[in-house]
Amino acid sequence: MIRLRSLRHCVALIAILLYAGFSTARWARRALHWPAHAGTDEVSVYERRFDRLRQALPPTGVVGYLGYPDPAGRPSDTVPSPALLHFRRYLLAQYALAPLLLVEDTTRALVVGNFEPGAERVPPAGFGTAGEFGDGLLLFQRGRP
Repeated sequence: MIRLRSLRHCVALIAILLYAGFSTARWARRALHWPAHAGTDEVSVYERRFDRLRQALPPTGVVGYLGYPDPAGRPSDTVPSPALLHFRRYLLAQYALAPLLLVEDTTRALVVGNFEPGAERVPPAGFGTAGEFGDGLLLFQRGRP
């Protein structure tokens, strides 16, 4: 049994119990709403987006990567710079295709194209399209017509 020596101790104990109760209630509310939001984060979306492409690539090794900054224009308070968006897409693609390593160049035999849907998707010089995987994803192969 806890023995309270003063009013200060009593108030401190009540504050701790209230904090623990509110924290538990907040956690329980989030846990109840979790299934509705599961899998909607950007990483999960990219993993699903790259599922079909992953099947056409070797399980390990190094392939090239081709993307371009979003031509939407200047950054604002809510929209990051085009270069930052490009880098984020590159990192998300790298994560989605791991352990395969993506390098941002076109010196490899295979190059992954990660573009905005509906954007112009021109193969690099000397490459042909080896596959289209929807949603702006393409696979280019060196020497293919």
